[in-house]
Amino acid sequence: MNFVMNSYVDKKYINLVSPTLDRFKWKKDNLANCRCPLCGDSQKNQNKCRGFFYEVKGKYNYKCHNCGASVSLSRFLEMHSPTLHSQYRLERYRSAPQESSSITTGVNDMFFKQKENTPRDNFKHMVCVADLDSDHVARVFCEHRKIPRKMYKHLYYAKEWSKVAKSIDPEIRSLDFDQRLVIPFFDKKGNVVAAQGRTLELRSMTGSADREGFTKGGCRYLTVKSNKDPERLWYGQWRANPSKRVYVVEGPIDSLFLDNAVAMVGAGGVGSIPDHLKNSDLVFVLDNEPRNRQIANLMERLLEIGHKVCIWPKSNEFKDVNDMILGGMSKREIEKQIDANTHMRLSGTLALGRWRVGE
Repeated sequence: MNFVMNSYVDKKYINLVSPTLDRFKWKKDNLANCRCPLCGDSQKNQNKCRGFFYEVKGKYNYKCHNCGASVSLSRFLEMHSPTLHSQYRLERYRSAPQESSSITTGVNDMFFKQKENTPRDNFKHMVCVADLDSDHVARVFCEHRKIPRKMYKHLYYAKEWSKVAKSIDPEIRSLDFDQRLVIPFFDKKGNVVAAQGRTLELRSMTGSADREGFTKGGCRYLTVKSNKDPERLWYGQWRANPSKRVYVVEGPIDSLFLDNAVAMVGAGGVGSIPDHLKNSDLVFVLDNEPRNRQIANLMERLLEIGHKVCIWPKSNEFKDVNDMILGGMSKREIEKQIDANTHMRLSGTLALGRWRVGE
C-alpha cells in the first residue's frame, strides 16, 4: 500500500470537507481539530472542539472525545458528506495498486453505472410551469416569488411528488404525496439526475405560512438523486458560461434571478466544483444571515482556501437574493452590490468580521 499517496488523498478530502466543519483547524501537519458534527459537541461550551482527524500508518481516522465516535475517514465522510464519500472512494481506488481486472470491473460497476432514466421517464409525472394556466397554484407561487417568466421553462409541477421521486430513485421510500414545484437537475446529456421539490400547500398543519401564504413549516424542500455523483449538487451548471463571472448562490430559486448563476445545494458542494467551472471566476454569494454560524463559518473557510466571497453590506437587510427582489431591488442592483462587495483572503476576513457583528 502506498502510504504517501493514501495520506495525500486523505488530507485532501479532509480539506474539502472542512468548510462544513465548525471551528476546523489543522493543529499539526497530521492532526486536525473541529467541533464534532456527529454529536454537535459540547452544548455548554461552544468553544470546545473535541473532534480530531489523525494519521496512523498513512491513513486518517476520526475520533470524538465527546461522543466517543471512532471511525475511519471513509466512514466519517459516508456519515457526514455522502457525495464527497463517493468521490473519495473513487480516488482512493485510483491511487491503489491494481491487482486484477476483476477488481476494476467491480469498481466501475459501483461508481460509474447510472440508472437509465430518460427525460421521458421523469417528465411523465410533471408539467412545465410555462404550460400551466395563470391561476394554477404553481404559477401563482412563481408569480408571488417574482421568478422571471423566461425561467418558467426550467420549473415543473408535480401533483404527487412521490411519483417524481421514485422515477429518479426507484429504491426511495417516499411517503410524501404533496403537490410540489419541481426543480430538476440535468446531466450533460440532458437527463434528469436529481430533483428538488418545494411544497405548494397553502397552509401547514400548524397554520404557519410565509408571506405568500404557502407552507412555511415542515419539509418545504425535499431532494432526491439518482446516484451520488457530486456534480449533481450544482444546479444550472450546464447553463452557466464558464468564460464569464459565475455567481454561486445557496438555492436553485435564487440562481434564477441573476445572470450566469448556479446553485450549490448543500455545503458539500464546495468540495465538488464541476470540472468545467474550476477555472472560472467564481463568486460565492451566501445568504445574508450574520447570526447563522454555519453560513459564517463556511464563508470563513471559502476565504481561507482562496475563493471569492460576497460579504453583504450592513445597508442590505434582506436574507437572500429572492428577498431582495421581493423587497424592490432589481437584478442589476443586486449584481452591482455583489461585485462591489466581493472579497478575497485578508480583505474578506476583515469584511467578514465586520459583517458578523453588524458593522
